[in-house]
Amino acid sequence: MSEAQTDILKRALEREKKARKAAEKILEEKSRELYVTSQHLEELLDEKSTQLQGVFENIVDAFVLMDISGHILKFNEAATRLFGYDISSEKVNVIDLVHKDDYQYAMVCFEELRTKGFFKNYEARIYTKDKAVKWVHINASVVYDKNKKPIAAQGIVRDITQEKLLKRELEEQKNQLSIIINNSPIGISLSKTDHVGLLQINQALVDMLGYTAEELKTVKAQDITHPDDEALTVKLREQLFNGEIDKYNLEKRYIKKDGDIFWAKTNVTAVRDAEGEIEYQVATVEDVSKEREAKEKLIESENRLSTLVLNLDSGILLEDENRKVVLTNHKFCELLNIDIALGDLYGMDCSEAAEQNKTLFKDPEAFVQRMHVIDEAKEAVFGDELEMLDGKILERNYLPITIGEQSKGFLWTFTDVTLKRSYSKSLETQKQKYYSIIANMNLGLVEVDNDNKILMVNQSFVEMSGYSESELLGEDASAFFNSEEAVDIIAIENEKRQRGQSNSYEVKVKTKTGDDRYWLISGAPNYDIKGKVVGSIGVHIDITELKTLELQKEKLLLKLERSNDELQEYAHIVSHDLKSPLRSIDALVNWLKEDNKDQLDAVSLKNFELIEATLEKMEQLISDVLDYSSVGTEANTKAEVDLSKKLRNILSMLYIPEHISIHTVHPLPIVHGDATKLQQLFQNLISNAIKFIDKEDGRIIIDFEDLKSHYKFSIQDNGMGIEKQYHDKIFKIFHALNKSKDSTGIGLSIVKKIVDLHEGQIWLESEPQVGTTFYFTLKK
Repeated sequence: MSEAQTDILKRALEREKKARKAAEKILEEKSRELYVTSQHLEELLDEKSTQLQGVFENIVDAFVLMDISGHILKFNEAATRLFGYDISSEKVNVIDLVHKDDYQYAMVCFEELRTKGFFKNYEARIYTKDKAVKWVHINASVVYDKNKKPIAAQGIVRDITQEKLLKRELEEQKNQLSIIINNSPIGISLSKTDHVGLLQINQALVDMLGYTAEELKTVKAQDITHPDDEALTVKLREQLFNGEIDKYNLEKRYIKKDGDIFWAKTNVTAVRDAEGEIEYQVATVEDVSKEREAKEKLIESENRLSTLVLNLDSGILLEDENRKVVLTNHKFCELLNIDIALGDLYGMDCSEAAEQNKTLFKDPEAFVQRMHVIDEAKEAVFGDELEMLDGKILERNYLPITIGEQSKGFLWTFTDVTLKRSYSKSLETQKQKYYSIIANMNLGLVEVDNDNKILMVNQSFVEMSGYSESELLGEDASAFFNSEEAVDIIAIENEKRQRGQSNSYEVKVKTKTGDDRYWLISGAPNYDIKGKVVGSIGVHIDITELKTLELQKEKLLLKLERSNDELQEYAHIVSHDLKSPLRSIDALVNWLKEDNKDQLDAVSLKNFELIEATLEKMEQLISDVLDYSSVGTEANTKAEVDLSKKLRNILSMLYIPEHISIHTVHPLPIVHGDATKLQQLFQNLISNAIKFIDKEDGRIIIDFEDLKSHYKFSIQDNGMGIEKQYHDKIFKIFHALNKSKDSTGIGLSIVKKIVDLHEGQIWLESEPQVGTTFYFTLKK
């Protein structure tokens, strides 16, 4: 080793020793300052504790004193009872008491305590020592020493667990009452004596009157009462207010908003105070328009009955107890080919008439014999079929008329069911056709009644479940689903079916062979001809394979998330490990230059400068790679960001040459996003524009446009421009068009990731030697 090299190493060693001694001296001074501060803090805490001792011990609510780090210093008796800790023998930090679901809220309030010196009305859950959960109300403040330096924090803690439970129960009761009222088919209203209009109205009353709920709150009673009923209504109302009655009932007419009138049964009840004065009036309004209309029509119907009988589509024959005809109609004569006037039939003996007309039927003797059997039995008969020679099929019904124990006659009805019987046969054929289709579908079909008894299954369901059709029919469908979860879900869904609701849901079931399968069930209510729910029909699809893929997907996503976390951690470690040798090389190069500055020629110095520039670019490249990998992984909280203010901060930090001007057309908006990343976005694009302007008069124009769900921003420059073939490549990592020492090819990649993070898009328009405009959108 040469003497020069030995001298260089000695000087380097000497510099290292001096640096170490300086660092040790600074560390010793800082340690001494820390010790003095700690001692002073303990003295001040003792002083404050003595002053507050009286208050601390005698307040009813829990009192807590903690140091700045959250360690509990003192509890009064109420606090000990509330939290369950004996702090004389246990170390407790306030974080141990915070409920896991309220942690973020607690951190916000502690930050408010730190910055403002107090917080009020903090309500959240806490854990006691035995892990019981309680609700508490806290007012807290910071304790300062005489130099206004925070040394501790104190708080009054009140147990509001019971209050919360009572409040929740009250809300539930109110909600239940509200549901009952709002779903009642009867109109309900609440009014007050000194208030014009109605205070509360349910939906049924809104629907009846046609006004909105808000309109009804200002409508006067006389405006919705029919003038002919106003006098009676006023009289009853006066009796109510005079205390003669506590309630009244009447049927009256109401006028709807559109002018229509309807009848309603109205019940009004007074709610009186302790002095007997009416405080509220509760009214129920039941629309009885249809009932009144039915009564009126009943009278009219009675008057029309004989006319209707004469013109019925069924043949009617009414006999008296002696089998004499007392009433018939035109249809009876038509069906039995009787060419006699109706008046001539009255009083005729039915037995003789049957003998005369038996030749109209395919089996005349059977027709007569069956009539005698029915008449002698004196029991109702329905659905007897008669085949006539002309091909018609008649359905005959017989009904004896008995008053008390005495026979007063017989009613025969005859209906032409020829078309109906043909339709029934056709319907049965179609039914068999569609049943064959259903039986062979690849979808499992099950029909159950309202008691969940299985009425029908198709072959696909038999194969899916593993049970035979005979094992399933008539059984409770729940008995074949071994999973408790499946039984509960199906019970809930069956209740929905009975309310007329349809939807789809997934269940995990066990087949007869014990295999676990996932089924997607689409259920719908089954109605009878009267529109009444008589059960439900379910279509079952085996989605086990699809469910397996979903579970695999969830596992892969979890694995990917862990891989991303590991990759991010690896990027930080690699960044640190790579930068350390670079800095060492930079230091060695500087020492070589310094130690040999008188011996190096111009070429060597130039080479050293190239080494330094390369090292600087490598370090910048490592930093940019780390920035690129970090975008989208940091859990920074999004907030409202004033971009105009943020732009002013950016421009104040950037170096802007005198020949370049930056102009903002409109003040930039406030967006919801990550403030740090948004600053990085604008800073990178503006820096790029400055860097690549090659004109003597450089101009950068910043503007935005308000779209429906996004803001569209533009940053325009008159720089060197970018050829169209590179427009897509520049956003890819390490694709730098300008190979300057300041460019790593990562900046625009970071920009694109930030825009993606804010659910936007980025693109550009550019012309070489004219300029470039970058466009990007950010979600509002």
